[in-house]
Amino acid sequence: MKMHEATPEERKQFYSEEWNKRELPDFILHTLSLREFGFDLDGTGPSHRYNQFMTVEKLMEYLQNRAPYSVFASVALYDQPSMRKGWLKSELAFDIDAKDLPLKSCGCTSGKVCERCIDEARRIAIEFADTMRTDLGLRNIVFSYSGRGFHIRVTDDTIMTLEQTERTQVVEYVTGGVIPTDVTMALGYSQVFRERLARTFKGLDEQRLSKARGLRKSIIQKLLAEKERALEAIRGGKLDELSTLGGLGPKTFRQFLDFLVRLNSEYTDGKVTIDTKRILRLPSSLHSGVSMKCMLVRDMERFKLEDALPKFVSERES
Repeated sequence: MKMHEATPEERKQFYSEEWNKRELPDFILHTLSLREFGFDLDGTGPSHRYNQFMTVEKLMEYLQNRAPYSVFASVALYDQPSMRKGWLKSELAFDIDAKDLPLKSCGCTSGKVCERCIDEARRIAIEFADTMRTDLGLRNIVFSYSGRGFHIRVTDDTIMTLEQTERTQVVEYVTGGVIPTDVTMALGYSQVFRERLARTFKGLDEQRLSKARGLRKSIIQKLLAEKERALEAIRGGKLDELSTLGGLGPKTFRQFLDFLVRLNSEYTDGKVTIDTKRILRLPSSLHSGVSMKCMLVRDMERFKLEDALPKFVSERES
Protein backbone atom coordinates (compact mmCIF):
# COMPACT_ATOMS: atom_id res chain seq x y z
CA MET A 1 0.00 0.00 0.00
CA LYS A 2 1.52 3.31 -1.11
CA MET A 3 1.08 6.30 1.19
CA HIS A 4 0.84 9.72 -0.41
CA GLU A 5 0.45 13.21 0.98
CA ALA A 6 -3.08 14.59 0.96
CA THR A 7 -3.72 17.69 -1.12
CA PRO A 8 -5.46 20.77 0.35
CA GLU A 9 -8.54 19.80 -1.66
CA GLU A 10 -8.53 16.28 -0.20
CA ARG A 11 -8.19 17.67 3.32
CA LYS A 12 -11.16 19.92 2.71
CA GLN A 13 -13.14 16.98 1.36
CA PHE A 14 -12.27 14.84 4.37
CA TYR A 15 -13.35 17.37 6.99
CA SER A 16 -16.44 18.47 5.05
CA GLU A 17 -17.75 15.05 4.06
CA GLU A 18 -16.16 12.35 6.19
CA TRP A 19 -15.08 13.60 9.61
CA ASN A 20 -17.55 12.45 12.23
CA LYS A 21 -17.74 13.53 15.85
CA ARG A 22 -18.90 10.01 16.76
CA GLU A 23 -15.36 8.81 15.99
CA LEU A 24 -13.97 10.88 18.86
CA PRO A 25 -13.13 8.54 21.76
CA ASP A 26 -15.28 8.98 24.86
CA PHE A 27 -12.27 9.82 27.04
CA ILE A 28 -11.60 12.85 24.82
CA LEU A 29 -15.22 13.77 24.12
CA HIS A 30 -16.08 13.91 27.83
CA THR A 31 -13.07 16.15 28.62
CA LEU A 32 -13.01 18.18 25.40
CA SER A 33 -13.20 21.61 27.01
CA LEU A 34 -10.31 20.78 29.38
CA ARG A 35 -7.82 19.95 26.62
CA GLU A 36 -5.43 22.13 24.66
CA PHE A 37 -5.72 21.69 20.89
CA GLY A 38 -2.90 22.26 18.46
CA PHE A 39 -2.96 22.49 14.68
CA ASP A 40 -0.51 22.14 11.83
CA LEU A 41 -2.19 24.22 9.16
CA ASP A 42 0.27 23.75 6.30
CA GLY A 43 2.58 20.81 7.00
CA THR A 44 5.28 22.77 8.82
CA GLY A 45 4.43 21.54 12.32
CA PRO A 46 1.86 22.16 15.09
CA SER A 47 2.67 25.82 15.64
CA HIS A 48 -0.95 26.91 16.15
CA ARG A 49 -1.42 25.99 19.81
CA TYR A 50 -3.35 27.10 22.91
CA ASN A 51 -6.77 26.43 21.38
CA GLN A 52 -9.81 25.47 23.45
CA PHE A 53 -13.18 24.19 22.27
CA MET A 54 -16.12 24.27 24.63
CA THR A 55 -18.25 22.01 22.45
CA VAL A 56 -17.66 19.39 19.77
CA GLU A 57 -19.73 21.54 17.40
CA LYS A 58 -17.19 24.36 17.72
CA LEU A 59 -14.38 21.91 16.98
CA MET A 60 -16.24 20.61 13.94
CA GLU A 61 -16.79 24.14 12.66
CA TYR A 62 -13.07 24.88 12.97
CA LEU A 63 -12.06 21.68 11.18
CA GLN A 64 -14.45 22.25 8.31
CA ASN A 65 -13.40 25.88 7.88
CA ARG A 66 -9.63 25.39 8.15
CA ALA A 67 -9.13 21.78 6.93
CA PRO A 68 -5.83 21.54 8.87
CA TYR A 69 -2.89 19.41 7.81
CA SER A 70 -2.82 17.76 11.26
CA VAL A 71 -4.83 17.99 14.48
CA PHE A 72 -3.50 17.42 17.99
CA ALA A 73 -4.98 17.37 21.49
CA SER A 74 -3.21 17.42 24.83
CA VAL A 75 -2.83 14.39 27.06
CA ALA A 76 -3.24 16.88 29.90
CA LEU A 77 -6.42 18.34 31.34
CA TYR A 78 -6.31 21.99 32.42
CA ASP A 79 -8.55 24.52 34.15
CA GLN A 80 -7.47 26.97 31.43
CA PRO A 81 -6.26 25.00 28.39
CA SER A 82 -6.17 28.09 26.17
CA MET A 83 -3.39 29.39 28.44
CA ARG A 84 -2.05 25.96 29.41
CA LYS A 85 -2.63 26.83 33.06
CA GLY A 86 -4.20 25.00 35.98
CA TRP A 87 -2.85 21.52 35.22
CA LEU A 88 -5.18 18.86 36.63
CA LYS A 89 -3.80 15.54 35.41
CA SER A 90 -2.38 13.82 32.33
CA GLU A 91 -2.82 10.52 30.56
CA LEU A 92 0.15 8.18 30.40
CA ALA A 93 0.91 7.85 26.69
CA PHE A 94 3.22 5.65 24.65
CA ASP A 95 4.11 6.57 21.06
CA ILE A 96 5.21 3.57 18.97
CA ASP A 97 6.16 4.93 15.55
CA ALA A 98 6.81 2.34 12.84
CA LYS A 99 9.33 4.58 11.09
CA ASP A 100 11.48 4.75 14.24
CA LEU A 101 11.54 1.10 15.31
CA PRO A 102 15.16 0.18 16.13
CA LEU A 103 14.83 -3.23 14.46
CA LYS A 104 12.69 -3.91 11.40
CA SER A 105 12.22 -7.13 9.46
CA CYS A 106 11.16 -5.17 6.36
CA GLY A 107 13.41 -3.28 3.98
CA CYS A 108 12.15 0.19 4.86
CA THR A 109 14.82 2.84 5.11
CA SER A 110 14.89 5.13 8.13
CA GLY A 111 11.89 7.44 8.22
CA LYS A 112 9.80 5.26 5.90
CA VAL A 113 6.95 2.88 6.73
CA CYS A 114 5.19 -0.05 5.12
CA GLU A 115 2.41 -2.42 6.12
CA ARG A 116 4.92 -4.86 7.59
CA CYS A 117 6.63 -2.44 9.97
CA ILE A 118 3.26 -0.94 10.97
CA ASP A 119 2.20 -4.46 11.92
CA GLU A 120 5.40 -4.83 13.96
CA ALA A 121 4.53 -1.58 15.76
CA ARG A 122 1.05 -3.00 16.41
CA ARG A 123 2.52 -6.10 18.06
CA ILE A 124 4.84 -3.99 20.22
CA ALA A 125 1.87 -1.88 21.36
CA ILE A 126 -0.06 -5.01 22.34
CA GLU A 127 2.98 -6.30 24.23
CA PHE A 128 3.40 -3.06 26.21
CA ALA A 129 -0.30 -2.87 27.07
CA ASP A 130 -0.33 -6.50 28.24
CA THR A 131 2.55 -5.73 30.60
CA MET A 132 0.76 -2.71 32.04
CA ARG A 133 -2.35 -4.79 32.67
CA THR A 134 -0.69 -7.86 34.17
CA ASP A 135 2.25 -6.31 36.02
CA LEU A 136 0.98 -2.84 36.92
CA GLY A 137 -2.74 -3.59 37.30
CA LEU A 138 -3.83 -0.85 34.89
CA ARG A 139 -7.23 -1.25 33.27
CA ASN A 140 -8.22 1.86 31.32
CA ILE A 141 -5.96 1.38 28.33
CA VAL A 142 -6.91 2.38 24.80
CA PHE A 143 -5.12 2.22 21.45
CA SER A 144 -5.21 4.62 18.55
CA TYR A 145 -3.68 4.35 15.11
CA SER A 146 -1.59 7.48 14.49
CA GLY A 147 -0.99 7.21 10.74
CA ARG A 148 2.52 5.77 11.05
CA GLY A 149 2.16 3.71 14.19
CA PHE A 150 0.17 3.48 17.39
CA HIS A 151 -0.47 5.41 20.58
CA ILE A 152 -1.28 3.71 23.88
CA ARG A 153 -3.23 5.98 26.21
CA VAL A 154 -3.78 5.10 29.86
CA THR A 155 -6.44 6.95 31.86
CA ASP A 156 -6.47 5.14 35.21
CA ASP A 157 -6.81 7.69 38.03
CA THR A 158 -3.76 6.25 39.78
CA ILE A 159 -1.56 6.93 36.76
CA MET A 160 -2.81 10.34 35.60
CA THR A 161 -1.38 12.27 38.55
CA LEU A 162 2.13 10.81 38.31
CA GLU A 163 5.09 13.18 38.03
CA GLN A 164 7.82 12.86 35.38
CA THR A 165 10.15 10.77 37.57
CA GLU A 166 7.44 8.18 38.20
CA ARG A 167 6.47 8.13 34.52
CA THR A 168 10.11 7.50 33.62
CA GLN A 169 10.13 4.46 35.91
CA VAL A 170 7.00 3.10 34.20
CA VAL A 171 8.41 3.46 30.69
CA GLU A 172 11.73 1.91 31.73
CA TYR A 173 9.95 -1.07 33.23
CA VAL A 174 7.51 -1.63 30.37
CA THR A 175 10.15 -1.36 27.64
CA GLY A 176 12.94 -3.17 29.48
CA GLY A 177 14.89 0.02 28.85
CA VAL A 178 17.11 -0.05 31.92
CA ILE A 179 19.28 -2.76 33.44
CA PRO A 180 17.86 -3.79 36.85
CA THR A 181 19.90 -2.54 39.81
CA ASP A 182 21.51 -4.75 42.42
CA VAL A 183 18.58 -4.02 44.77
CA THR A 184 15.92 -5.17 42.30
CA MET A 185 18.06 -8.14 41.33
CA ALA A 186 17.60 -9.89 44.69
CA LEU A 187 14.99 -12.18 43.11
CA GLY A 188 16.60 -12.29 39.66
CA TYR A 189 15.79 -10.51 36.42
CA SER A 190 12.09 -9.74 36.03
CA GLN A 191 10.15 -11.67 33.42
CA VAL A 192 9.33 -8.54 31.44
CA PHE A 193 13.02 -7.55 31.28
CA ARG A 194 13.97 -11.04 30.09
CA GLU A 195 11.22 -11.06 27.46
CA ARG A 196 12.22 -7.66 26.08
CA LEU A 197 15.90 -8.62 26.00
CA ALA A 198 15.12 -11.88 24.17
CA ARG A 199 12.87 -10.15 21.63
CA THR A 200 15.58 -7.64 20.79
CA PHE A 201 18.41 -10.17 20.61
CA LYS A 202 16.31 -12.43 18.38
CA GLY A 203 16.00 -9.62 15.83
CA LEU A 204 19.74 -8.97 15.59
CA ASP A 205 22.00 -10.16 12.79
CA GLU A 206 25.76 -9.78 12.29
CA GLN A 207 25.47 -6.35 10.71
CA ARG A 208 23.34 -4.99 13.54
CA LEU A 209 25.44 -6.61 16.27
CA SER A 210 28.57 -5.04 14.77
CA LYS A 211 27.26 -1.68 16.03
CA ALA A 212 27.63 -2.82 19.65
CA ARG A 213 30.70 -1.30 21.24
CA GLY A 214 33.36 -3.82 22.23
CA LEU A 215 31.99 -6.83 20.33
CA ARG A 216 34.63 -8.35 18.07
CA LYS A 217 33.57 -10.24 14.96
CA SER A 218 34.55 -13.57 16.52
CA ILE A 219 32.31 -12.89 19.54
CA ILE A 220 29.41 -11.88 17.31
CA GLN A 221 29.76 -15.06 15.28
CA LYS A 222 29.80 -17.17 18.46
CA LEU A 223 26.65 -15.50 19.75
CA LEU A 224 24.82 -15.98 16.46
CA ALA A 225 25.97 -19.60 16.12
CA GLU A 226 24.51 -20.28 19.57
CA LYS A 227 21.50 -17.99 19.14
CA GLU A 228 18.83 -20.48 20.25
CA ARG A 229 20.78 -21.45 23.36
CA ALA A 230 21.45 -17.77 24.04
CA LEU A 231 17.75 -16.96 23.76
CA GLU A 232 16.94 -19.82 26.12
CA ALA A 233 19.47 -18.47 28.62
CA ILE A 234 18.02 -14.94 28.39
CA ARG A 235 14.44 -16.12 28.83
CA GLY A 236 15.52 -18.20 31.82
CA GLY A 237 17.32 -15.26 33.40
CA LYS A 238 20.67 -17.07 33.21
CA LEU A 239 22.66 -14.26 31.66
CA ASP A 240 25.91 -15.68 32.99
CA GLU A 241 25.40 -18.55 30.53
CA LEU A 242 24.98 -16.00 27.74
CA SER A 243 28.33 -14.53 28.70
CA THR A 244 29.94 -17.97 28.58
CA LEU A 245 28.41 -18.84 25.19
CA GLY A 246 29.84 -15.74 23.57
CA GLY A 247 33.12 -15.79 25.44
CA LEU A 248 32.44 -12.31 26.83
CA GLY A 249 34.49 -10.82 29.62
CA PRO A 250 32.74 -8.75 32.33
CA LYS A 251 33.35 -5.41 30.59
CA THR A 252 32.32 -6.64 27.13
CA PHE A 253 29.26 -8.38 28.58
CA ARG A 254 28.14 -5.13 30.23
CA GLN A 255 28.62 -3.27 26.93
CA PHE A 256 26.56 -5.94 25.14
CA LEU A 257 23.81 -5.68 27.74
CA ASP A 258 23.84 -1.87 27.48
CA PHE A 259 23.45 -2.20 23.70
CA LEU A 260 20.39 -4.46 24.00
CA VAL A 261 18.78 -2.25 26.63
CA ARG A 262 19.32 0.87 24.51
CA LEU A 263 17.54 -0.82 21.61
CA ASN A 264 14.72 -1.83 23.98
CA SER A 265 14.21 1.79 24.98
CA GLU A 266 13.95 2.90 21.33
CA TYR A 267 10.74 0.96 20.67
CA THR A 268 8.84 3.94 22.03
CA ASP A 269 9.58 7.64 22.30
CA GLY A 270 10.20 7.95 26.03
CA LYS A 271 9.94 11.76 25.87
CA VAL A 272 6.25 11.39 24.99
CA THR A 273 5.50 9.22 28.02
CA ILE A 274 7.13 11.48 30.60
CA ASP A 275 5.85 14.76 29.11
CA THR A 276 2.68 15.70 30.97
CA LYS A 277 1.96 18.54 28.50
CA ARG A 278 2.44 16.58 25.27
CA ILE A 279 -0.04 16.89 22.41
CA LEU A 280 -0.88 13.80 20.34
CA ARG A 281 -2.71 13.33 17.06
CA LEU A 282 -6.45 13.47 17.57
CA PRO A 283 -8.24 10.18 16.83
CA SER A 284 -10.76 10.89 14.04
CA SER A 285 -8.44 13.42 12.36
CA LEU A 286 -6.44 13.11 9.13
CA HIS A 287 -2.70 12.44 8.97
CA SER A 288 -2.16 14.39 5.77
CA GLY A 289 1.44 13.25 5.38
CA VAL A 290 0.29 9.71 4.56
CA SER A 291 -3.42 10.26 3.77
CA MET A 292 -4.58 8.03 6.64
CA LYS A 293 -7.18 8.51 9.35
CA CYS A 294 -5.96 8.62 12.93
CA MET A 295 -8.46 6.44 14.72
CA LEU A 296 -9.42 4.66 17.91
CA VAL A 297 -8.66 0.94 17.59
CA ARG A 298 -11.07 -1.19 19.60
CA ASP A 299 -9.56 -4.55 18.63
CA MET A 300 -5.82 -4.46 17.99
CA GLU A 301 -5.73 -8.13 17.04
CA ARG A 302 -8.02 -7.47 14.07
CA PHE A 303 -6.77 -4.05 13.00
CA LYS A 304 -6.22 -3.62 9.27
CA LEU A 305 -4.73 -0.61 7.53
CA GLU A 306 -7.73 -0.53 5.21
CA ASP A 307 -9.83 0.50 8.22
CA ALA A 308 -7.95 3.82 8.31
CA LEU A 309 -8.25 4.72 4.62
CA PRO A 310 -10.23 7.90 3.93
CA LYS A 311 -12.77 7.75 1.13
CA PHE A 312 -10.79 10.15 -1.03
CA VAL A 313 -7.92 7.63 -1.26
CA SER A 314 -10.10 5.02 -2.94
CA GLU A 315 -11.51 7.72 -5.21
CA ARG A 316 -7.97 8.85 -6.03
CA GLU A 317 -6.96 5.31 -7.01
CA SER A 318 -10.11 4.43 -8.98
